[in-house]
Amino acid sequence: MSEAREHRQPAEPASAGRAIIVGLGNPIRADDAVGLAVAREVHSRLGDPRVELCELSVAGLELVERLAGYSHAVVVDAIHNGNRRVGECYRLSLEQGGGSQRTGSTHELGLLEGVEWARRLGLQMPEVLRVYVVEVADPYVFGAEMSADVLAAVPRAAEIILEAEYGHGHAGKATPG
Repeated sequence: MSEAREHRQPAEPASAGRAIIVGLGNPIRADDAVGLAVAREVHSRLGDPRVELCELSVAGLELVERLAGYSHAVVVDAIHNGNRRVGECYRLSLEQGGGSQRTGSTHELGLLEGVEWARRLGLQMPEVLRVYVVEVADPYVFGAEMSADVLAAVPRAAEIILEAEYGHGHAGKATPG
């Protein structure tokens, strides 16, 4: 039995230029590593060699610098705001996530500020830039293993991103439309 699916054209994916998926997180801070795990899963399931995978443990200027030269970027990170269920994945507007969640330092630029700053300096920044976050209970606990709820959320979070960004769900490897 085949399932009919509506195919939407994604917003200028890899075929329109260089594309990158960035996972943010610290692999020794348990649930904070969810951004890394989800980015790996999205990249693996997408199966498109034109889309680069990048893993970073810091945001701010290093992230902005890493995004330069790409036309399409997806950033995945952990978030703890207490307003969502642990393991829930959702898209964060750049206006909501303008401040740094990595250190809380005023010396570190937020993503929106950094991208605007880089454009003023003449750097080519992504035309399409989306941030997805996964709610965690505590991103500061040290450990090599994510909590059961967050680990279980990784495949679903990847599916949400694949469908929203590339028009493909859980059917396996797919090339952006």
